[in-house]
This record gives sequence, C-alpha cells and structure tokens, in this order.
Amino acid sequence: MPTVRGMTGQYTMILLVDIGNTRVKWATHGPCGLSPQQAAPHAGWSVGEVRQQITAQMPAPERIVVSNVAGPRMAALLTDAAHQAWGIEPTFVHSKASEGGVRNAYSEPDKLGVDRWLGSIAGHRMAAGAVCVVSIGTAMTVDAVDASGRHLGGLIVPGPDLMKHCLLAATSDIAARTGQSQAADSIFAADTAGAVRQGTRHALAALIARCVELMHLQTGQQPTVILTGGATDQIEPLLAVDHRSVPDLVLRGLAIVAAV
Repeated sequence: MPTVRGMTGQYTMILLVDIGNTRVKWATHGPCGLSPQQAAPHAGWSVGEVRQQITAQMPAPERIVVSNVAGPRMAALLTDAAHQAWGIEPTFVHSKASEGGVRNAYSEPDKLGVDRWLGSIAGHRMAAGAVCVVSIGTAMTVDAVDASGRHLGGLIVPGPDLMKHCLLAATSDIAARTGQSQAADSIFAADTAGAVRQGTRHALAALIARCVELMHLQTGQQPTVILTGGATDQIEPLLAVDHRSVPDLVLRGLAIVAAV
C-alpha cells in the first residue's frame, strides 16, 4: 500500500470510509498501512449511530476520505458526525478521467460509480496484467482494465438477493410456491425456493465467466479476477475461473487516491 505523509513529512492517520448501498465499511491508513476493514449495515442510521460505530472508536484522524454511493443523506450524516467528533470536513472522492494509473473509459468520467472507479484503481495496482474487478452486493458490477491501465468499461446487473427479490415480486406463481428450501449442491434444485436461489447465483457466476472469456479475447491476456462486496460468498463457490477475494478493495483504492 502507498505511504501517506503529512505536510511536515510525519506519518499521518487517514480515516477511509466506503459507503455502499447497504453497508458502510471503514479502515484507517497510517504508518502500519491499512488497518483491517470494519463494516456494518447502515439502514436507519442517525448521526448517533455514525458516531457510536465509527468516530467514537478511534482517535482523531488528520483527514477523512470517503467513497459514497448511498446518496446525500449518508454523506450528510458522516459529515455531521465528523464535525461533532473532531471538527473535520470529510473529502468525498469522485471518479476522474485518469487517476492512480487508470484511464477512465467513460466520456463523462464522473458518471462512473466512484466505488467501481476505486475498485478498478486498486485492482490495477494489485494485478500484474489485465484485471477483471467484480463487486457483488446489492448490485453486481464488473469492470475491465487492461495491463496498461486502460479501463475498458463494465456492466451492472442486480446482485443475488435483489435478483431473487425482483423475480418473486414480479411473478405471483413463483412467489406462492416459494417456501423453505433444501440445500442443493448442483444447479438443479428440488423445490421452488432452491430453484430461484440456484438460478440467480449460477446466472451471476456464468456472467462473470463470460466477462473473463471476452476480456481474454479482447486483451490477449487471461485477466486476474478480483472479487469484492458483501454478497461475494454467495457466488464465489460457483465460479469456475481462478480468482481472489479482496473484501476491502474500495478502501485500498481510497488509500491510493489519498496518497496522490
């Protein structure tokens, strides 16, 4: 991970915060590098919960650097909590045309989700060549970066739980037949709930494999596959491609950007 120094040349501690659609993740970066990621679901949080979960658990950092895709309410809560606890104004990161060795594929760079941008930066830094970054949470995103750092673009689909919810919400017959499910080791389930679960998870695993195949054809390299996100454990056992799981990938990207 990059070394972070303050204006005086002394090591500083930075609080890194990744606010996703469902969970908030945080860690600090200082003399010993990146601390272990902590995470919690943020539904219903107030300023009090932000202070209790995050700010009350650590000494005052010198800076706070934030990735936020959860909207203005969570941004305001974190800002208020940081002001109350330490009198610090957080810095909210946005996607750029080029940063951290990666060149954004979007013609309007700020339209790329900042979590995807930071994951691409961290993935590129970690991989020896092309990298396929897969974030599996409320949504599943896939981003491709070639060996030179050129972001090739990506895709977004519902994550496993959202895909299941959409299917049940739009089909009364399937929803009515969904009850308790027995575990299934193969793709074929013997009850409706299992069929929905297996279908959604295998569909996402197959999509990842297809993206890897197309990246190989496009770049001439077998890409490194990096998984991140809170629902990774639902898809990872089904993947037939080599991969590694990096739960704190966005925080690693934040650390890189914070050091620039």
